[in-house]
Amino acid sequence: MNWMNLPEEYCTDSSKFAILPIEYEGAVTYGKGASNGPKEIIKASKHLEYYEDQFENEPFVQGIKLLESLQPKNEEEMFEQISNSIKENKDKFIISLGGDHSITIGTIKELEKDQDFSVIVLDAHSDFRDSWNNSKNNHACISKRVSEKHDVALLGIRAQDIEEHKEIKNSNNVHQIKAYDLTMDKIKELLPKLKDKVYISIDIDVFDPSFIRNTGTPEPGGLDWNTVIDILKLIFKEKEVIGSDIVEFAPEENFRAEAYALARLVYKIIALEIL
Repeated sequence: MNWMNLPEEYCTDSSKFAILPIEYEGAVTYGKGASNGPKEIIKASKHLEYYEDQFENEPFVQGIKLLESLQPKNEEEMFEQISNSIKENKDKFIISLGGDHSITIGTIKELEKDQDFSVIVLDAHSDFRDSWNNSKNNHACISKRVSEKHDVALLGIRAQDIEEHKEIKNSNNVHQIKAYDLTMDKIKELLPKLKDKVYISIDIDVFDPSFIRNTGTPEPGGLDWNTVIDILKLIFKEKEVIGSDIVEFAPEENFRAEAYALARLVYKIIALEIL
Protein backbone atom coordinates (compact mmCIF):
# COMPACT_ATOMS: atom_id res chain seq x y z
CA MET A 1 0.00 0.00 0.00
CA ASN A 2 0.94 3.66 -0.29
CA TRP A 3 1.15 6.00 2.67
CA MET A 4 -2.47 6.93 3.52
CA ASN A 5 -3.54 4.74 0.57
CA LEU A 6 -2.86 7.75 -1.62
CA PRO A 7 -3.48 7.49 -5.36
CA GLU A 8 -0.34 6.67 -7.32
CA GLU A 9 0.01 10.17 -8.74
CA TYR A 10 0.83 11.43 -5.23
CA CYS A 11 3.45 8.74 -4.56
CA THR A 12 6.01 9.23 -7.30
CA ASP A 13 9.73 9.95 -7.51
CA SER A 14 8.86 13.65 -7.75
CA SER A 15 7.11 13.64 -4.35
CA LYS A 16 8.38 16.29 -1.91
CA PHE A 17 8.12 13.93 1.07
CA ALA A 18 9.25 10.39 1.74
CA ILE A 19 8.48 7.93 4.53
CA LEU A 20 11.39 5.58 5.28
CA PRO A 21 10.45 2.50 7.37
CA ILE A 22 13.47 1.06 9.22
CA GLU A 23 12.54 -2.23 10.86
CA TYR A 24 15.66 -2.44 12.99
CA GLU A 25 15.79 -3.53 16.61
CA GLY A 26 19.23 -3.91 18.15
CA ALA A 27 20.03 -4.83 21.74
CA VAL A 28 17.03 -3.18 23.37
CA THR A 29 17.04 -2.57 27.12
CA TYR A 30 13.55 -3.53 28.32
CA GLY A 31 10.48 -4.06 26.13
CA LYS A 32 10.81 -5.55 22.66
CA GLY A 33 8.89 -5.12 19.42
CA ALA A 34 10.14 -1.81 17.98
CA SER A 35 10.96 -3.48 14.65
CA ASN A 36 7.19 -3.91 14.13
CA GLY A 37 6.45 -0.24 14.72
CA PRO A 38 6.84 1.10 11.17
CA LYS A 39 4.43 -1.33 9.53
CA GLU A 40 1.68 -0.64 12.08
CA ILE A 41 2.03 3.13 11.71
CA ILE A 42 1.87 2.76 7.92
CA LYS A 43 -1.20 0.51 8.15
CA ALA A 44 -2.93 3.05 10.40
CA SER A 45 -2.13 5.90 8.00
CA LYS A 46 -4.74 4.72 5.50
CA HIS A 47 -7.44 5.96 7.89
CA LEU A 48 -6.13 9.53 8.09
CA GLU A 49 -8.10 12.42 6.63
CA TYR A 50 -6.34 14.07 3.69
CA TYR A 51 -7.17 17.53 5.06
CA GLU A 52 -5.01 18.68 8.00
CA ASP A 53 -7.59 20.61 10.00
CA GLN A 54 -5.28 22.28 12.54
CA PHE A 55 -2.96 23.78 9.92
CA GLU A 56 -5.62 24.19 7.22
CA ASN A 57 -3.77 22.52 4.39
CA GLU A 58 -3.68 19.32 2.36
CA PRO A 59 -0.09 18.09 2.68
CA PHE A 60 -0.60 15.08 0.41
CA VAL A 61 -0.79 17.26 -2.71
CA GLN A 62 2.97 17.82 -2.39
CA GLY A 63 3.42 14.06 -2.77
CA ILE A 64 4.36 11.45 -0.15
CA LYS A 65 6.35 8.46 -1.33
CA LEU A 66 6.59 5.37 0.87
CA LEU A 67 10.13 4.06 0.43
CA GLU A 68 11.15 0.42 0.51
CA SER A 69 11.27 -0.89 4.06
CA LEU A 70 14.75 -1.52 5.44
CA GLN A 71 15.27 -4.73 7.42
CA PRO A 72 18.93 -4.75 8.49
CA LYS A 73 20.24 -7.61 10.61
CA ASN A 74 22.97 -5.67 12.42
CA GLU A 75 24.42 -2.19 12.97
CA GLU A 76 26.67 -2.31 9.94
CA GLU A 77 23.81 -3.24 7.62
CA MET A 78 21.60 -0.63 9.26
CA PHE A 79 24.06 2.19 8.60
CA GLU A 80 24.70 1.05 5.04
CA GLN A 81 21.04 0.65 4.10
CA ILE A 82 20.03 3.99 5.61
CA SER A 83 22.90 5.73 3.82
CA ASN A 84 21.90 4.25 0.47
CA SER A 85 18.23 5.10 0.87
CA ILE A 86 18.91 8.72 1.86
CA LYS A 87 21.38 9.17 -1.00
CA GLU A 88 18.74 7.97 -3.45
CA ASN A 89 16.19 10.44 -2.07
CA LYS A 90 18.31 13.52 -1.37
CA ASP A 91 15.70 15.78 -2.94
CA LYS A 92 13.00 14.75 -0.46
CA PHE A 93 12.08 15.67 3.10
CA ILE A 94 12.44 12.26 4.76
CA ILE A 95 10.62 11.09 7.86
CA SER A 96 12.11 7.83 9.12
CA LEU A 97 10.04 5.38 11.13
CA GLY A 98 11.94 3.17 13.58
CA GLY A 99 12.77 0.74 14.88
CA ASP A 100 14.83 1.51 17.93
CA HIS A 101 16.43 4.89 18.47
CA SER A 102 19.82 3.87 17.08
CA ILE A 103 18.44 4.43 13.57
CA THR A 104 18.85 8.16 14.25
CA ILE A 105 22.62 7.72 14.36
CA GLY A 106 22.55 6.16 10.90
CA THR A 107 20.37 8.91 9.46
CA ILE A 108 22.49 11.73 10.87
CA LYS A 109 25.71 10.07 9.70
CA GLU A 110 24.50 10.44 6.14
CA LEU A 111 22.91 13.89 6.43
CA GLU A 112 25.99 15.43 8.06
CA LYS A 113 28.13 14.67 5.01
CA ASP A 114 26.87 17.78 3.24
CA GLN A 115 24.93 19.83 5.81
CA ASP A 116 25.64 21.71 9.02
CA PHE A 117 22.82 21.38 11.52
CA SER A 118 21.80 20.86 15.13
CA VAL A 119 19.70 18.01 16.49
CA ILE A 120 16.59 18.29 18.66
CA VAL A 121 15.62 15.12 20.50
CA LEU A 122 12.26 14.64 22.21
CA ASP A 123 12.78 11.77 24.62
CA ALA A 124 12.07 10.54 28.14
CA HIS A 125 15.71 9.42 28.45
CA SER A 126 18.88 11.36 27.81
CA ASP A 127 20.47 8.42 25.92
CA PHE A 128 23.89 9.83 26.76
CA ARG A 129 25.80 6.66 27.64
CA ASP A 130 29.09 6.16 25.90
CA SER A 131 28.38 2.46 25.42
CA TRP A 132 25.55 0.08 26.29
CA ASN A 133 25.21 -3.67 25.76
CA ASN A 134 28.69 -3.71 24.19
CA SER A 135 27.82 -1.13 21.55
CA LYS A 136 28.60 2.56 21.18
CA ASN A 137 25.67 2.80 18.75
CA ASN A 138 23.03 1.35 21.06
CA HIS A 139 19.73 3.19 21.44
CA ALA A 140 20.94 4.32 24.88
CA CYS A 141 23.89 6.15 23.26
CA ILE A 142 22.22 8.12 20.50
CA SER A 143 22.48 11.59 22.03
CA LYS A 144 26.09 11.01 23.05
CA ARG A 145 27.08 9.94 19.53
CA VAL A 146 25.21 12.79 17.88
CA SER A 147 26.73 15.38 20.26
CA GLU A 148 30.22 14.52 19.02
CA LYS A 149 29.57 16.57 15.86
CA HIS A 150 26.39 18.55 16.56
CA ASP A 151 24.77 20.86 19.06
CA VAL A 152 21.98 18.88 20.71
CA ALA A 153 18.79 19.91 22.52
CA LEU A 154 17.11 17.27 24.70
CA LEU A 155 13.46 17.97 25.48
CA GLY A 156 11.15 16.07 27.82
CA ILE A 157 13.90 14.18 29.70
CA ARG A 158 12.86 12.62 32.99
CA ALA A 159 15.16 9.61 33.46
CA GLN A 160 18.97 9.47 33.35
CA ASP A 161 22.02 8.00 35.04
CA ILE A 162 24.08 10.18 37.40
CA GLU A 163 27.05 10.05 35.02
CA GLU A 164 24.84 11.19 32.14
CA HIS A 165 23.60 14.03 34.32
CA LYS A 166 27.13 15.18 35.16
CA GLU A 167 28.39 14.97 31.60
CA ILE A 168 25.44 16.87 30.12
CA LYS A 169 25.70 19.52 32.84
CA ASN A 170 29.35 20.12 31.95
CA SER A 171 28.83 20.06 28.18
CA ASN A 172 28.98 23.22 26.09
CA ASN A 173 26.93 21.90 23.17
CA VAL A 174 24.23 19.81 24.86
CA HIS A 175 21.17 21.53 26.30
CA GLN A 176 18.31 19.86 28.10
CA ILE A 177 14.89 20.81 29.42
CA LYS A 178 13.43 18.24 31.77
CA ALA A 179 9.77 17.28 31.35
CA TYR A 180 8.84 18.70 34.74
CA ASP A 181 10.53 22.05 33.91
CA LEU A 182 9.43 22.35 30.29
CA THR A 183 7.73 25.52 29.12
CA MET A 184 7.44 27.14 25.71
CA ASP A 185 9.37 30.15 27.02
CA LYS A 186 12.32 27.94 27.94
CA ILE A 187 12.30 26.36 24.51
CA LYS A 188 12.22 29.83 22.93
CA GLU A 189 15.32 30.73 24.96
CA LEU A 190 17.08 27.52 23.89
CA LEU A 191 16.45 27.59 20.13
CA PRO A 192 18.79 30.53 19.35
CA LYS A 193 21.67 28.45 20.72
CA LEU A 194 21.17 25.97 17.87
CA LYS A 195 22.07 26.17 14.19
CA ASP A 196 19.56 27.56 11.70
CA LYS A 197 19.05 24.04 10.34
CA VAL A 198 17.83 21.31 12.68
CA TYR A 199 16.94 17.63 12.57
CA ILE A 200 14.14 16.42 14.87
CA SER A 201 14.14 12.98 16.48
CA ILE A 202 11.05 11.89 18.42
CA ASP A 203 11.32 8.91 20.73
CA ILE A 204 7.67 8.22 21.47
CA ASP A 205 8.40 7.55 25.14
CA VAL A 206 8.52 11.36 25.44
CA PHE A 207 4.72 11.02 25.65
CA ASP A 208 3.12 10.12 28.93
CA PRO A 209 2.23 6.40 29.26
CA SER A 210 -1.42 7.39 29.71
CA PHE A 211 -1.29 8.22 26.00
CA ILE A 212 1.44 5.94 24.58
CA ARG A 213 2.10 2.64 26.37
CA ASN A 214 3.56 0.51 23.61
CA THR A 215 7.18 1.54 23.85
CA GLY A 216 10.33 -0.07 25.23
CA THR A 217 10.62 1.87 28.49
CA PRO A 218 7.54 3.98 29.26
CA GLU A 219 8.31 6.68 31.83
CA PRO A 220 5.66 8.42 33.96
CA GLY A 221 5.40 12.18 33.87
CA GLY A 222 5.58 12.56 30.10
CA LEU A 223 4.27 15.15 27.67
CA ASP A 224 0.78 15.24 26.23
CA TRP A 225 -0.18 15.43 22.55
CA ASN A 226 -0.87 19.17 22.40
CA THR A 227 2.40 20.05 24.14
CA VAL A 228 4.40 18.03 21.60
CA ILE A 229 2.53 19.64 18.70
CA ASP A 230 3.16 23.10 20.20
CA ILE A 231 6.87 22.29 20.46
CA LEU A 232 6.96 21.22 16.83
CA LYS A 233 5.07 24.35 15.75
CA LEU A 234 7.64 26.51 17.49
CA ILE A 235 10.61 24.64 16.01
CA PHE A 236 9.24 24.82 12.47
CA LYS A 237 8.53 28.52 12.92
CA GLU A 238 12.03 29.36 14.15
CA LYS A 239 14.22 26.86 12.27
CA GLU A 240 14.70 25.14 8.94
CA VAL A 241 13.91 21.50 9.61
CA ILE A 242 15.87 19.16 7.34
CA GLY A 243 14.30 15.84 8.37
CA SER A 244 12.79 13.90 11.22
CA ASP A 245 12.25 10.47 12.69
CA ILE A 246 9.75 8.78 15.00
CA VAL A 247 11.15 5.80 16.88
CA GLU A 248 10.60 3.20 19.61
CA PHE A 249 6.96 2.31 18.90
CA ALA A 250 6.72 -1.33 20.00
CA PRO A 251 3.17 -2.51 19.20
CA GLU A 252 2.33 -5.38 21.55
CA GLU A 253 -1.23 -4.98 22.80
CA ASN A 254 -4.18 -2.59 22.35
CA PHE A 255 -1.99 -0.45 20.11
CA ARG A 256 -4.39 0.55 17.31
CA ALA A 257 -5.16 4.03 18.66
CA GLU A 258 -1.47 4.65 19.30
CA ALA A 259 -0.47 3.59 15.78
CA TYR A 260 -3.10 5.95 14.39
CA ALA A 261 -1.88 8.82 16.60
CA LEU A 262 1.69 8.33 15.40
CA ALA A 263 0.57 8.25 11.77
CA ARG A 264 -1.20 11.53 12.53
CA LEU A 265 2.03 12.85 14.04
CA VAL A 266 3.85 12.10 10.78
CA TYR A 267 1.19 14.00 8.84
CA LYS A 268 1.40 16.93 11.29
CA ILE A 269 5.15 17.17 10.61
CA ILE A 270 4.51 17.17 6.87
CA ALA A 271 1.83 19.83 7.29
CA LEU A 272 4.18 22.04 9.30
CA GLU A 273 6.91 21.73 6.68
CA ILE A 274 4.69 23.21 3.97
CA LEU A 275 3.16 26.04 6.03
